[in-house]
Amino acid sequence: MINLRYHIVSIAAVFLALAIGLALGSTFVDSVLVSNLESRVDQLQADTESAIERQAEAEAELGEAEAARDAALASVEAARSVRFEVEDLVRPYLPQGRLSGTTTLIVAPESTDRAAVAAIRARLDATDARHGGVLWLSDDLRLHDPGVRQSIAEAFSLAGDSRNAVRRALRFLLPQALFRPTEAGSSQMLADDVNAITDFGALDGFARGFSAVPPTRTALTLLRDLELVTHDGTGAVALHLLGGEPLRIVVVTDAAAAGLNQDFIFDLLRAVVDDGHAGTGVIVEVPAPGAAGVGYGAVLKRVRSDPVLAGSFASVDDVETFSGDLALLVALERLPAVSHFSRADLNHGLGPS
Repeated sequence: MINLRYHIVSIAAVFLALAIGLALGSTFVDSVLVSNLESRVDQLQADTESAIERQAEAEAELGEAEAARDAALASVEAARSVRFEVEDLVRPYLPQGRLSGTTTLIVAPESTDRAAVAAIRARLDATDARHGGVLWLSDDLRLHDPGVRQSIAEAFSLAGDSRNAVRRALRFLLPQALFRPTEAGSSQMLADDVNAITDFGALDGFARGFSAVPPTRTALTLLRDLELVTHDGTGAVALHLLGGEPLRIVVVTDAAAAGLNQDFIFDLLRAVVDDGHAGTGVIVEVPAPGAAGVGYGAVLKRVRSDPVLAGSFASVDDVETFSGDLALLVALERLPAVSHFSRADLNHGLGPS
């Protein structure tokens, strides 16, 4: 039979078990929570330290970037200062505005290095001079071929076709075509000239065989029709309109064209002098194609030793250099005064030594 004491003991046992369970449970939970919290704190601390390290690295990189920026700015400023010094040095020699009213025509043998001629043409086209293009000369102008002489004699209505006769005719007619074009052609248009005037007349000077368009024919257009000269007049003055007192000739040649130089080009230049037009051109020597500089300097040595040529035409070598390129412009600007610029002189004799 269950009595009161048993109930009291049972109830006390229940409460004691609850107390023991709560104590043990709270101790276990607290341990897990504490462990979890400590782990999270450790992770947070590690993340914080990593963030601090990344911030330090970023600040270091920023410092390096700022230092690089400052160095770049200093370099730009130094370059600008040098540029201003160079501009101040060369400005007195630049023919900006000084070639206005002139026309520059490049004359070169067909065998001359095209890249070298193109570079000179680009430099001249960048000035304020009128662009005359390039007149390419065939080696047949040496007049050794009887067929060529006969063709010229027929085109110019010459009495004979001997080498001396044709040479004398060209010496007389070509300077007129270059510097007195109004006197160099026929006095009236031929019948086929009238028939040839079409809307395509603008092509004259850019294609062979179309010299019937202009109201007069010059020695240059006739030689072009005979394919003895070719006018590269793209973006320049048409061949039949080229010439006159403001014309400035830039003869570009090399040692490989020695035969054409001697038999035609130098003779033409002397004829220009005889016609009263000394001081109207510059002779430029470039290296012969594929010759690796062999014979370079022979052309200007020949020119500068000739009293007529040296006293009537300026000369420049080494135009592919900065000072040579500048010397060409200075030589053109100084015409009719004749100047000779040589690579043997420091900076071609330009600026301070």
